Amino acid sequence: MANNLYNGVNGVKKRCIKLFCFILLLSLIITGCSTSLKNENDMLIKEVAALKEEKTALESTISDLNNTVKIQDLRIEELMKAAFRDKDHLYPLYTADSYTYEKRIEAYIYIPKETALKRKLEILANALSEVYFDNLPIQIIRIEEVEKKKIAIVNLKESAINQGITDYEKLVGKTWTMLYMQGSSGGTITETRLIETMLQREYQGQWIDGVQFLYNNETCDYEHAASLKEINYRE
Repeated sequence: MANNLYNGVNGVKKRCIKLFCFILLLSLIITGCSTSLKNENDMLIKEVAALKEEKTALESTISDLNNTVKIQDLRIEELMKAAFRDKDHLYPLYTADSYTYEKRIEAYIYIPKETALKRKLEILANALSEVYFDNLPIQIIRIEEVEKKKIAIVNLKESAINQGITDYEKLVGKTWTMLYMQGSSGGTITETRLIETMLQREYQGQWIDGVQFLYNNETCDYEHAASLKEINYRE
């Protein structure tokens, strides 16, 4: 009986030890989790603070940009007012009526008075390219003297992807030859847009006396835009 009592007490001790070890382990786990959660919480607080600072900085930048845009808008407005006060600096872009083929003004380009003549022609050429010709290159090569008259030589180039291609059937995308030089209607409108915009017949200031067009640095010889290969004079 004494032996049984000893064994019982010994068993209770073992269970107590196991329980103590379990409680100790659980305490360590809880403490570790608590520390980990605290660390994560501290990191999140720091990240939130950093994001708030970044948000404040972005809001300040946006405010500065908005102010800059407002200032630029005011400057543009003043330039436009000045331009319309002095119409000598407004240069029309011409086109042709699709039914009557009569010349008409489509838009105006503002060019400052002090701009050099060749640069004025380049600005008009870029505007023509963008507005009418799908950004196909229009290059002002030079202004040369022919019989004591200033003649602008203008080169119509295909897009970069079509450079060096001589077989028209291999050209891709929008091209001068296949889109703007074909058909009597299309050719006539192309002629009017290019020739009349370059010549600016109504302009009273210093200007070129005539213009001649090339195609990829060669004679621009197309049946439906035959005028382009000749020198077209203002008078």
